[in-house]
Amino acid sequence: MQEKKMITYQSVVLLSSDIARSKQFYQDLFNLEIQLDIGALVTFVGGITLWEKNTAMPLLYPGVKEVSNPEKPAQELYFETDAIEEFASIVKNKQIKLLHDVDLTPWNQRTIRFYDPDGNLIEMGESMDHVVKQMSKSGLSPDEIAEKTWMPKEYVSMVLQSG
Repeated sequence: MQEKKMITYQSVVLLSSDIARSKQFYQDLFNLEIQLDIGALVTFVGGITLWEKNTAMPLLYPGVKEVSNPEKPAQELYFETDAIEEFASIVKNKQIKLLHDVDLTPWNQRTIRFYDPDGNLIEMGESMDHVVKQMSKSGLSPDEIAEKTWMPKEYVSMVLQSG
């Protein structure tokens, strides 16, 4: 009997029109550590890879002169921080193009969305653990928190028990 091969996730690959600019963007804003840098391809620890668009396109679409890009990104990179206001201040100070400033989602998580230098959408949100703990500190019951965050009661209880 042949053993099944495990499939493992490695990385999201973002095409970059300026690899140096994009590499600096991700290093400066997220303090990402480079795992591999071979010039036209940069992989960060944690699963983000940048690939120089001019190198990638002929390999991905051989013989195609031009590949149309959608007007809106088809993906979003998601990060979390419990210091959302401080992070938003950094984004604004760097004059990064915003989709929206810090905003409250319908499930009561504060998020900010912005674009990297190549127009890829990035979201930074508070962790839901943080949201649950803050709501508890404000006096809401676990049932009220579950209702306001759309999180299962079991999840809310687990977060509150973890301290």
